[in-house]
Amino acid sequence: MPIDRTKIRRQELVDVLDIWDELRGEREMPREGEMGPIELAPFLQNLMLVDIHYPGPRIQYKQVGLELERIYGKTVSGKFLDEMPKMFRRFAEPAYTAMLENKEPSFAKFRFVERFWIATYERLMLPLHNPRDDTVSEIIVAIYPKIKAKSKAEREAERKTEIA
Repeated sequence: MPIDRTKIRRQELVDVLDIWDELRGEREMPREGEMGPIELAPFLQNLMLVDIHYPGPRIQYKQVGLELERIYGKTVSGKFLDEMPKMFRRFAEPAYTAMLENKEPSFAKFRFVERFWIATYERLMLPLHNPRDDTVSEIIVAIYPKIKAKSKAEREAERKTEIA
């Protein structure tokens, strides 16, 4: 199913999707290696370059942008998905499974609340094709978060809920 571009708020994600679309042309997806650092330079801080290892598949975060590693609070580059914390895997595994089965790009928005913070983010996942065995061999993941402090009214409403 094609991505509804009207749902994407971040222009950077639209730009990355445009690059992917241009490179794929009439094909289902671009080939591995066609979408690299030169094309993606303005977005690298918010990208994860993901390798898919077969058989398995096993998912490895080959390179994770500095902004994303700053948010995660640790180095993720080089790690495999099955080495990540359970909460991380809970959100990531279904998305990767769907991508490997459908071989289609995906877009999603997420919102979560943690103590005094509200975090939202938009995630774009783009598959790259391995023509040797007709698999998805790489995935480009672009994540743009927005984190803000809860308002005083939101904090007070939360306290009232906790007391009740």
